Amino acid sequence: MPRVEEGFWADPAVEAAVRAWDLGVVVRLFRQHTGLSQAAVARLVNIDQAEVSRLERGRKKIRDRRQLAQWSEALGVPVGLLGALPDADRPSSTADSSRGRLALQEGPGQLLLPAGRNLPPTALPTLTGSAASLQRDALWLTSSREAEAWSRMPLRALFAVRHGEVGTERHFVMDVRGGDRDQLGSSFAIPMAYELDDLTYGILWATAGFDSAVLGDDAALHGNLALLSQPRLGTDSRPIAADALTDGSQMLVGSRACARFILDQRDELAGDPVFWTREQRGEEAATWLLFEHKHRYLRTMAPTRAHDGVGRAFCIPHQEVVASPLYERVLLFLAIALMESYGVTTWVTDETDLQQTEGFALVPGHRAAIATWVRAEGAPQTALTAGARSLRAFADITGHARAHTVTTGTTPGERLAATSDYLGLDRAWLIRRCGELAAVGTTGLARPRSRHLSLDALDRACAYVAVELQPEAGAPVGATR
Repeated sequence: MPRVEEGFWADPAVEAAVRAWDLGVVVRLFRQHTGLSQAAVARLVNIDQAEVSRLERGRKKIRDRRQLAQWSEALGVPVGLLGALPDADRPSSTADSSRGRLALQEGPGQLLLPAGRNLPPTALPTLTGSAASLQRDALWLTSSREAEAWSRMPLRALFAVRHGEVGTERHFVMDVRGGDRDQLGSSFAIPMAYELDDLTYGILWATAGFDSAVLGDDAALHGNLALLSQPRLGTDSRPIAADALTDGSQMLVGSRACARFILDQRDELAGDPVFWTREQRGEEAATWLLFEHKHRYLRTMAPTRAHDGVGRAFCIPHQEVVASPLYERVLLFLAIALMESYGVTTWVTDETDLQQTEGFALVPGHRAAIATWVRAEGAPQTALTAGARSLRAFADITGHARAHTVTTGTTPGERLAATSDYLGLDRAWLIRRCGELAAVGTTGLARPRSRHLSLDALDRACAYVAVELQPEAGAPVGATR
């Protein structure tokens, strides 16, 4: 038995995963702590390494009580930490694998979306029914007086249908205000692309969380965003009064302030910069996919010649990957794909010593615009520097990320393949699901209510992944690093 430090099983992330019998998360954290390979863990439990890989990637769920007991004994899980063994006869659902609970009974229910580090928990009203028919890659939900009333609901709510036999049911959802009707207006069409899995669940989770936060702060945001519209925001600007805002709204204000600052310094930078960014998890990276101002900023700063020296470096330590739920890792992957779609080469370093580095845009040997809002204390931090020492330090950091990226590749497709592997995502699944969503668009799934949110960047990222991600490039699908 490998040596396990005394405090490992007391870690909140480990404890929560154990009590939920989420063995995929438990095994990832266990391997990270002990340094064991997947093959070594497989030998502990007397199974194939491929089974461990599928378990960690969420492609396999263990429901058998005997196997659960075998795993807990092999890993040395303290008996006092174990929750009640799950009912082996209870069918698993797509929603269960996405950390949500979709009401399975006919009629009104809720889709429960958990809190993130900054986003609040959200409960989406959900009207669930059985599909009346399957036509043209869509499930049709028969209209009723109740469904008609729900279709006019101003707040976010979902239609859901179940499809398949009991025990193997799949769930499909859409925004109540985003669906198509048949010619008679008697049925609502839910595209098959809107199957509830880690991709669509992540999109709903992030959109609903940010929408709720921003709409709840609408009046307070008005003054803060008016301040940001003043010309030449810089280090001598009045501080942004964001104390009364929710965390989600503070993310909007902070990211907008930093984007505005860098745009204002374009003439001073006088060249195409390389960027260092602090986003490490899907919650932070989803701002690129959903915030309207960040997509405008990305379009404005896109290089004139794609992948010709302009790059963006991410610091994503392995412990952040293994601690992130699968739906957040999908969002992080899509944000990186969005960068590549605009001709920005991406690098990912797992060097933990660099994760506190402030965000910056650097023109080597000339200028650097410092702009930090992710995990910043208080107001966003902005500054312009031409100091030789700072420029050398920033150049060393981006140079290290470029030289030691864990997502190496000479083409965008190769880099995306390596990124999906590093994040523990199934490339074939990503290509298929992103292609399906790109074909129908995501508005019908997660239509934003706030004017500050848009799904244009998300749609672009999905379409790009479907075309550029290479299933055979680099390491095998599901490989771990």
